[in-house]
Amino acid sequence: MEVLGERTERETVFANPDGATFTLEKSIVPVRVDTGNGWAKPDATLVRREDGSIGPKAAVVDLSFSGGGAGEGLVTIGQDGQSVSMGWPGSLPEPRLDGERVVYDNVLPDVNLILTATVEGFRQVLEVETPQAAALPELKSIEYGLKVDGLRLREGAVGSVEALDGNGQVVFRSPTAQMWNSAGDDTAATTATGASPQSAGLRALSGASAEGASAQEATQEPVAPAEEGDPLAGPGAGDKAAVMDVELAQDSLTVVPDSDLIAATEAEDFPLYIDPSVELNESERTVLSSDGDVFYNFSGGDNGMSVGKCGSAVIGGVSYYCGSGYVNRMYFEFTPGALKGKHVLDATFA
Repeated sequence: MEVLGERTERETVFANPDGATFTLEKSIVPVRVDTGNGWAKPDATLVRREDGSIGPKAAVVDLSFSGGGAGEGLVTIGQDGQSVSMGWPGSLPEPRLDGERVVYDNVLPDVNLILTATVEGFRQVLEVETPQAAALPELKSIEYGLKVDGLRLREGAVGSVEALDGNGQVVFRSPTAQMWNSAGDDTAATTATGASPQSAGLRALSGASAEGASAQEATQEPVAPAEEGDPLAGPGAGDKAAVMDVELAQDSLTVVPDSDLIAATEAEDFPLYIDPSVELNESERTVLSSDGDVFYNFSGGDNGMSVGKCGSAVIGGVSYYCGSGYVNRMYFEFTPGALKGKHVLDATFA
């Protein structure tokens, strides 16, 4: 029987029939969302709200995108009364919605600002459509306004940014900022991250300890597979990518695009994409590829991130060639606070 008082957005606890042990199913991604009026299925589909803002139907963070107008209210992400807001250096057109994406067309000539909601945060990408747009002086460096409430910001490793609470714990994290072009062909890009669906899990079985403490079992639910062939999610096979410099000030975040990559990108290899993204720091997962690509907190879609060597792949019944057989490695980080003080009898990661 489920112990309803122990239910969270990532955890489900069951009392086992033996009367002595419990089962904890722990997912690295949210399996439900607390709406304040009950539990709902996670759903990052964007909707327009009565106040004119835009946000996901059901997410574990408070996420709000601008409905257009002044750029300083581009996006706000928050949790438990603490928040970070980012602003665009200019005015914003009225956006159009496309599922989990909000698109601000032509924030600069031939430059679109695209934000993608997830149930844990958002991805922010500038889509630069032409070499002439890439040469605009506004893209030499891009200064986003920053406001924080109840948090403080610091620079992390390799161009990342972290938002910390009063106890010094990381609440939100923006991974290393990067940019990439469209040099890879469509077929290769479709298999940039591999083919076979994967899941990840943690299972721990524990019984009553010598001190009489309750025992727990922890099981990881399958991770939602990653989107394949989505140029907004990150570089695909054959795309050229570069890490960007980030400068953090008290009220701004400046991203400096890589001028060498811009100069080396031919007209036929546009659009060019410039991020960053921001995610909740509850639990994390990352794929590293031997060709240099990094997929941080990979998320939804119909196909999965693969691990190991990639030579060929079958997606949607169609066979693709991945290239020379690069290698993917997957990393997962859990926060198993519910297991503190428990006697663990068995653990399985799946």
